[in-house]
Amino acid sequence: MLACCAAMLIMASAFMTDVPDLIRGMLVTTNETSGTFVQTKTMPDGRSFVSRGTYRIRPGVDFEWRTVDPFETLFLATQKSYIYTNEDERVERQLKDLRGYAMFADAAKGDFSSFFKAFDALYKEEDGGVFHLLAKPKEARLAKLLSRVEADGTVTNWTLRAQFPDRTVFEIRFTDATCCTTSR
Repeated sequence: MLACCAAMLIMASAFMTDVPDLIRGMLVTTNETSGTFVQTKTMPDGRSFVSRGTYRIRPGVDFEWRTVDPFETLFLATQKSYIYTNEDERVERQLKDLRGYAMFADAAKGDFSSFFKAFDALYKEEDGGVFHLLAKPKEARLAKLLSRVEADGTVTNWTLRAQFPDRTVFEIRFTDATCCTTSR
């Protein structure tokens, strides 16, 4: 199914040069967004590891990613720092020291140019607000680490999938409890 969608994207689309309105609304919302996630890591040998939790985004305030199963962890980022905690440790650092932070800071401001410099991306939107995104790294350095990124679904129920060169796959299913409405 996914390969069929990717093939249709390739045939029907040119590479994206800007973020579509539906996706932009999800990414630059000014309202609080929260929900649940199920993250699955599938190894090349077929073994899978599943974790579950919640997330909350308060634009201009903080971002919280809380794992509750199989064990509790918390990643909390404010505008200046981040904290990661689990049962064994607590790490607190300045965001500016986090590798790649500048790219995320620009995206939070609505500037996605770093994404388009790093990836060739195809996009398709269907009736009912269903979207499909396929992105592959342009840069050789990034391509050594990441094969492709895909996103499929609606703004309140979607899946993000990253595939790595060794065939490891990370899949995160998001179910929003609040919707992503941009205040203008």
